[in-house]
Amino acid sequence: MLGVMNSGASQINLPAIYVANGLGICLLLALLYGKNKKLRAMSPDGKLFRWMCQICMVLCILETLGFVLEGRQFPLARQLAILCSATMLLLAVILAYLWVCYVDRKLRLKRRQVRVDCLVAAAPAAVIGLMSVANLFFPVFFGVSEDNVYYRTSLFLIPWVVVYAYMAWGAIQSYRYQRRTDRRLFIPVLLFLAPVYVGSLIQFFCYGISLIWVSVAVGLTLLHSNLQSEQAYLDPLTKLYNRGYLLHYMDHMTEQIKKGTHITGIMLDINDFKKINDTLGHAEGDAVLRAVGKLLLRSAGNSTVVRYGGDEFVILLENAEADQVQKTLDSINRNLQAYNASCGTLPQISFSMGTAEFDQMDAFRFFQEMDIRMYEEKREFYLRREMHEMSAGEL
Repeated sequence: MLGVMNSGASQINLPAIYVANGLGICLLLALLYGKNKKLRAMSPDGKLFRWMCQICMVLCILETLGFVLEGRQFPLARQLAILCSATMLLLAVILAYLWVCYVDRKLRLKRRQVRVDCLVAAAPAAVIGLMSVANLFFPVFFGVSEDNVYYRTSLFLIPWVVVYAYMAWGAIQSYRYQRRTDRRLFIPVLLFLAPVYVGSLIQFFCYGISLIWVSVAVGLTLLHSNLQSEQAYLDPLTKLYNRGYLLHYMDHMTEQIKKGTHITGIMLDINDFKKINDTLGHAEGDAVLRAVGKLLLRSAGNSTVVRYGGDEFVILLENAEADQVQKTLDSINRNLQAYNASCGTLPQISFSMGTAEFDQMDAFRFFQEMDIRMYEEKREFYLRREMHEMSAGEL
C-alpha cells in the first residue's frame, strides 16, 4: 500500500505479502508473550517497547488487508481501503515517535527532561495525525480511485520524511550519549534501523513487495535480543556496569595492554554505608547507591564506571595522564559536595578512594593495589573522626 505511485492490483503478490507480514506478526507475538513479559511491562521503557510491538503488529495486519482490498469491488470496499491506509499513516508516525521517546527514556537520567523532550517531539506527529484523519474525507497524502486503486498525492512524502526524521533523531541521540558516557553496549541503533531502512526503501520503489513492517519487526527483535544480552552486564539498581562486565572488560584490555594501552583505576567506597542501612533501612541505602551512580557518571566523563560490589565502585580511565586523573578526582569531590549540599532527606556521605595503574601488572594485583590504597584512606578517615570526637569530648 505504501510503496505505490499509480498502481494496479495485478502487480500485487498476495502469497508473498502473507508470508512477509505473517513472519512479522510471529516475531512480534514472540516478543510480546515470550519469557519475562511481565517483568518488561513493569518499567516505563518496557511499556514503550511493548506499545511499539503492538502497533507494528497492527500495521502488519492493516497492510495485508490493504493489499487484499486493492481493486476489489463490493459495498464499502473503497471506504475500507481509505480507512486502512489513513490508519497506517497515523500509526506509522506514532510508532516512529515512540521510538524517539524510548531512546530518550533509556538514555536520560532526568525523568522531567524526558517528559519535556517527548512533549516537544510530539508536535510533528500530531500534525501528521490530524492530516491523516483529514485524509479520510479528501485526498491529502493519498487517494483511492472509484475502482478502488490506491495512488499518491504530491504530499505523500511528508509523513515519511517525519518518520525517517524521528528514526534518525533517535540514532543521533544514542550516538551523542555513547560519545558522552562511553556506554558502548547500549541500544544497538544500527541493528534496529538497518533492516527498517532497507525494507522500507525496497518497498517504496517496488510496488507489490511487502517488507516495511516485517523489517520493523526484525529490527525490534534484534534490538530486544541485544538489550537482553546487555542486561547481564548492567547493575539493576544503579544502571552502571556490573562486575561481570568488569571481568569482560579486563580480559579485553589485557590484550590492549600488550599493545601499549594503560589504564588508571579509581576504586571508591562509601564511608559508613553499613550504618546508613542499619539506621535508615535498605530502601534509603538503595537511594544513596543510585545517587552515587549518577554522581560518578557525571564525574567520569567518557570513562567506564562499574559497581564493583556492595558500596564499592570502580572508574577505569584509558590512557589518562596524571592531570586527567586528578581532574576526575576533583570532579568527584565537587559533585560530592554538591550532592551533600542538596541531598534533602538522604544522608550526607563521603568516599574513600584508591588509585592504581594497570600497565604491566596482572589484573589481580591491579585491583589489589587499588583496594589497599582505598582502605589506607578509609583508615585515615576513621582515625580523623576518632580524634575529632575525642577533642569534642574534652571540650
